[in-house]
Amino acid sequence: MTGNSDKSRLAGLTRRTLFSRMTGAAGLAATAACQTTAINPVNQATEDAIFGWGVASGDPTRTSVIIWTRAVPQNAALTVLDVAYDVASDSEFRSILTSGIAQTAASRDFTVKVDVGGLAPGETYYYRFRAGSTYSPAGRTRTLPADNSRPVNLALASCANYPSGFYNAYREISRIEDLDAVIHVGDYIYEHAAGAYDGKTGEQIGRVHLPANEIVTLADYRERLAQYREDADLQAAHAHAPFITVWDDHETANNSWQGGASGHDPETEGKWEARRNAALQAYFEWLPMRDPTPGAARERLNRIYDFGSIASLIVIETRLTGRDSQLSFEHDMPKLEDGSPDLEKFDRDVLGNPDRTMMGYAQEAWFADTLKQSRQRDMQWQVIANQTVMARMRSPDFMTILPPEIVEPAIAGGGYVSGWLQRSALGLPVGLDAWDGYSAARTRFYDSALEADANLVVLSGDSHMFWANDLHYPGPETFVGVELATGSITSPGGYGYINNTPEFYDTVERAVVARNPDVQHANVRDHGFVHLTLTRDEMRARYISVNTITDRAYEAKCFLDVRSAPGSGLSEVKV
Repeated sequence: MTGNSDKSRLAGLTRRTLFSRMTGAAGLAATAACQTTAINPVNQATEDAIFGWGVASGDPTRTSVIIWTRAVPQNAALTVLDVAYDVASDSEFRSILTSGIAQTAASRDFTVKVDVGGLAPGETYYYRFRAGSTYSPAGRTRTLPADNSRPVNLALASCANYPSGFYNAYREISRIEDLDAVIHVGDYIYEHAAGAYDGKTGEQIGRVHLPANEIVTLADYRERLAQYREDADLQAAHAHAPFITVWDDHETANNSWQGGASGHDPETEGKWEARRNAALQAYFEWLPMRDPTPGAARERLNRIYDFGSIASLIVIETRLTGRDSQLSFEHDMPKLEDGSPDLEKFDRDVLGNPDRTMMGYAQEAWFADTLKQSRQRDMQWQVIANQTVMARMRSPDFMTILPPEIVEPAIAGGGYVSGWLQRSALGLPVGLDAWDGYSAARTRFYDSALEADANLVVLSGDSHMFWANDLHYPGPETFVGVELATGSITSPGGYGYINNTPEFYDTVERAVVARNPDVQHANVRDHGFVHLTLTRDEMRARYISVNTITDRAYEAKCFLDVRSAPGSGLSEVKV
């Protein structure tokens, strides 16, 4: 609910003026979301608090948006806190449109979410919070457009391991003018213990994970999220535009699926469901998004965002809803009589097993219907927020492509890299945790797109590498759509474990493109994001990299610029 007492005084408004603004043509209203309780603002929000985690907004519709902050009472004895908020049409808050009070508590980690409704489509708004005499930073947000008067302007981000480096790419996202939303497709946090997974880099630059243990409990996940959100560059990105988010695996545990994760040991870490539920509770507390409806499963996260009639952004969930457990080259590879791998049977019967799902059958049916409805609403583009790489990607034979001075030390070092290099001679999928490990499910995905006559743009993350792909239906090689896959914000790429010279990366990128008809461009070395713009006539993606993540002084550049018309593959724009 909205209020009009203390906030009207703070905004320089009379009680009558504020009431008329709240109930007039705009019909502005703000309601509490996600356990935050909205109350009447009489004599409230008098206790001071700390706003050390910035502000954020997200989950926009044409007439509403979630605004978020965290406000921890300076009086440590308080377990409940009232927090005031303002929403304005200008960054100076001279024209405040609505104000109110929300209540938060220790039971939700003092996070605050307010669902601000009654807004106009396609408009930019500004918001802030107050507790006592302390104001939060201000944030900028935007509602979804109802018309096609301007291009849709999006940033695609993924994979931000805190110890791996500074969030220079987030800072660069905060500098994009006229940004409609940031699409974050997962690995917003990482669950590893301090010292694990690029921990040495973190020690060198002063970014060591908290808590020190691998996170398992609700308190653990909350502390890790709080650490990430203290970062000024991530705060800047959140304050600049609304986020539309979906988790991948590291928000829970490495290589998660509906029944567990390779990174979860029930013997030492308890039941998977308890860990998953703790992770998702913290995620919904800390991310600016609407909570599931009461009684609904938190792990089932499907959403649709219409941008005028230019594009439907369709968010799918490919980890916890219906994904079967990942296959293993070591344990699931059939053998011929001589003990050698039966590659044909592996492709046909193991990878191609029609009973294996990535999204679950219920979500597959929802997705097929959603694509059809999007086209029926005359949406030009069907943009899919998806977690892992979709294109078919087979490994080149790096044992013969790479020079001996690179191959021999890597083989001698043993471990995963040695096995991966030797296995590359077999021409197997690069990884089984992506859609390549669920090829029948991918074919059903493509069936849905073709049946709906969708203009498909798949957004992907997870691989820590940049890809620009044309997607093709297997067999007749029918064109299905395009895929834009972003490199990581900071997380290390796999090829860097073998070698990190420019010549090595050049060789790898050429080989992967030459081996795979789907892959049009590859960058396996850089960190950054993808800047996407769409009109009814064209999709255009600018691939942005930062030259360092171990120094706060950085330079950003566009290293690839591609475009596509509806029904057409990618073409490169000369940078």
